[in-house]
Amino acid sequence: MPADLILYGGQVLTAVPGAPPASAVAILQNRILAVGTDDAVQALAGAATDLIPLRGRTVVPGFNDAHCHPIALGLSLREVDARTPPNHSIVDIVRRIAERAATQPAGTWIIARGYDQAHLTEQRHPTRDDLDQATREHPVLLIRACGHIGVANSRALELAGIGSGTPDPPGGTIDRAADGTPTGVLREAALQLVRAKLPPPTVEELAAAIRQAGRTFLEYGVTSVQEAGIGRAEEFLAYQTLAARGELPVRTTLMILIDALLEPCRELGIRTGFGDAWLRIGPAKLFLDGSIGGRTARMSQPYLDRPDTCGLWMDDPEVMKRKIVEAHRAGFQCCAHAIGDAAIELLLDAFEEALRLEPRLDHRHRIEHCSILRPDLIDRIARLGAIPIPGTTFLHDFQEVYLSGLGRERLRYAYALRTFLDRGIVAAASTDTPVCSPSAMLGIQTMVTRRNAAGQVLWPEECVTLDEAIRVYTVNGAYASFEERAKGTLEPGKLADLAVLETDLHSVAPEELSTVRVDYTIVDGRVAYVRPGAA
Repeated sequence: MPADLILYGGQVLTAVPGAPPASAVAILQNRILAVGTDDAVQALAGAATDLIPLRGRTVVPGFNDAHCHPIALGLSLREVDARTPPNHSIVDIVRRIAERAATQPAGTWIIARGYDQAHLTEQRHPTRDDLDQATREHPVLLIRACGHIGVANSRALELAGIGSGTPDPPGGTIDRAADGTPTGVLREAALQLVRAKLPPPTVEELAAAIRQAGRTFLEYGVTSVQEAGIGRAEEFLAYQTLAARGELPVRTTLMILIDALLEPCRELGIRTGFGDAWLRIGPAKLFLDGSIGGRTARMSQPYLDRPDTCGLWMDDPEVMKRKIVEAHRAGFQCCAHAIGDAAIELLLDAFEEALRLEPRLDHRHRIEHCSILRPDLIDRIARLGAIPIPGTTFLHDFQEVYLSGLGRERLRYAYALRTFLDRGIVAAASTDTPVCSPSAMLGIQTMVTRRNAAGQVLWPEECVTLDEAIRVYTVNGAYASFEERAKGTLEPGKLADLAVLETDLHSVAPEELSTVRVDYTIVDGRVAYVRPGAA
């Protein structure tokens, strides 16, 4: 049977180690039919075959973002842009919020997102007083880039019932002035006190956010995502509604939050793997700690600039270990947000206990973010076969705030891709978007260079090659969700998910990789995105 679509005349990077050079790909229905030379592949053309001449461009498997937040990304696109840059100061952010307030009825919520205090002129978090300058007529919540810290204005604090006498909730802190008055800065569980007052999005609003996020992912060549935390029935329903309509833009694996959904799933007999190639249930997830930028990631030693703290636990450590063990015994692949070395150590303890009680050969338990490692923890990861899911763009965006809190030596094995590969540890790339840009090429550039936005290089010993970085962003992501037999490489019989990049990637300077644009994204054998102006 002739191919439906043939791409030829380019550089085809199959992500298969040792594969012979290829310049063309043929697709039949939703599967790869052939990969090889132009002559061999074009022989599969028929009268109705569509042809895309690559003219030297690069074809790669569709990128797989192994930890991201599509719903949050879609919702964030309608929020006030508080990223730094384009904002450079608190004054800039306040101005943007004031501009939004002028367009909204009094009393309605204003959400802003994306600042990093390390990139602000003032070198501090905004406060309630800053946000009150923008508006006192609207409740305002400004969320830091990491999503673990927020700042509320006075109206929002009042609605949440947060005052001088409000105690810190378990797993969170309310920053206070010398007289005990809340400054507006809320960390971890304290932030949830305000978030709980936000009107929840409807199913249709959630579906619209998923569609919008999907369009963004497709622009970056991302064809599979792993949604890092579903806790509401409405979120499930939004994804299922789109899948049933055939409107899900990218293949999606859903992590269920243990505290919200483990028991309902266990009662229904649902576990990791339930679903199909478009929408499926993935790991059961827990949060163990917070973020480095918020100084809430749990460390074994105090922060350099906050010697009074090693960060926060999100719950009692023994309770969290028991929850991981229960999720394992319920048949789930397990994962947890674990950034600090103490949190990673606790998670490995939980995995070891779970596997002792109920051995499972191919568990593929995951460490989400897996940021601050020590050699002994790397040894344990290798021995257990756990899968790190490093935020491969974090060093580009947050290197300064990491260095100020931890110093260079404690970052020796931060997002240690070279060490992972050399030790035979399968690690999968992620953006954590909207925490960072959804750009896969920015993540690949960071893995290859270890450079931040200012060009500073951190521990270049952990750099990987371009071809290795592509594997981390494709087949390793598929492996992390038990799907490497179906996708992640360009081989006959696999799902026809791929991206066409505008040039020969091997001709691009490593520090310029993030500038390379995606010309075409193909999902399930169909062209789902074409860059305007691409030919």
